[in-house]
Amino acid sequence: MNKTLLLIFIFSLNAFATLNSIIAIVNDDLVTFDQISADIKPDHTRVQKLVLLNQQINLILQLQKIKQLNITPKANAINGILSNIASNNDLSLMQLQSLPKFDEIVDHVKQSLSLEGLRQFIVENLGIKLTKAEITKQFLKIPNHSNKLEQQIKIAQIAVDSVNQANLLLRSKDDLIKDFLIDLSEKINKGDSFSTLAKLHSQDASYKNGGESDWLVLLKLPKIFQQNLKDLSVGDLSQPFKIGQVWRIVKIIDKRSIDNNLIELKAKLVRQKENIYFNDWIKKIRKEAYIEIFDNKL
Repeated sequence: MNKTLLLIFIFSLNAFATLNSIIAIVNDDLVTFDQISADIKPDHTRVQKLVLLNQQINLILQLQKIKQLNITPKANAINGILSNIASNNDLSLMQLQSLPKFDEIVDHVKQSLSLEGLRQFIVENLGIKLTKAEITKQFLKIPNHSNKLEQQIKIAQIAVDSVNQANLLLRSKDDLIKDFLIDLSEKINKGDSFSTLAKLHSQDASYKNGGESDWLVLLKLPKIFQQNLKDLSVGDLSQPFKIGQVWRIVKIIDKRSIDNNLIELKAKLVRQKENIYFNDWIKKIRKEAYIEIFDNKL
C-alpha cells in the first residue's frame, strides 16, 4: 500500500477505542495497542512498553517474510504438537478440539511452526564450524563435567526365522536354523564375505546393506542381544542366538564411546551462532522496512 494512502486510511479510523489505538505501522501492517496490552504490567515504564512494541514489530516482519516465502507447516507437524498439548493436559485430542479456544490454539501452533520454519530457512546454509578452543572453553564451564559416555556399536547380522518345510519332518525348526547359522559361521571364519552371505540368506530388512546396521546404543538393545555381544571384540562373530522367533548371528563391525556432554555442548554452541545470525538478519530486514512508531500513544 502507498505510504500516503496508508496514513490517510489510518487517521480516518476514528472509531478505534484507546485500547485499540494504532501505535505503529510496519510496511502494510498496523500494530494496535491491544496486541501488546496483555504483556503490559501496571508499573511498566514507556521504555519497557517500547521493548514490547519492538518485539511485536519484529514478529510482524517475520510473519510478512513467512508469507512472502510461502512457508507453511505440515499437517503432521501440527497434529503432533496438538497431540502433545492434549497429552500434557490429560486430555484426549477430541477433548482438546472441543475447547472454545481450540482455534486459537491451532493458530498459535501454526505460527510457532512457521516461525521455526523461517529460522531454519535463513540459517540452513551457514555451515557453522566450531573451533577446538571454543569447545574447550565452554566445556570447562560445565559444573562437574564428568563424561556421560554412551557405548555404541555397529553390527552386521544374518537373521533367519523360517526354513524349508520339507526338512521339518526330520528335525525341529530351531535345530535346523541353528545348524544352518553354524554352517554360515564356519564359512565366514574361513574367509567368506559376511556381507555376501547376509544378502543371500538373511531374512531381516538389513540384508540389503549386507546385514549392517547404523550406530546402536548398546544399553538400549534387548537384554539377550547385550548378553551375546558383551564379550565380543571388533571383527568377532557371535554364536547363534534366538530372540522371539528369530535366530541370528552377529558380527561386531565397530565400537565407540560417545560423550553426550560434548554432543549437547556442540549443539548449544551451533544454536547460539545461528541465533546471532538470525537476529542480525532481523535487524537487516528491519532497516529495509517502512516502520513508523507512535510512542506518544504508549
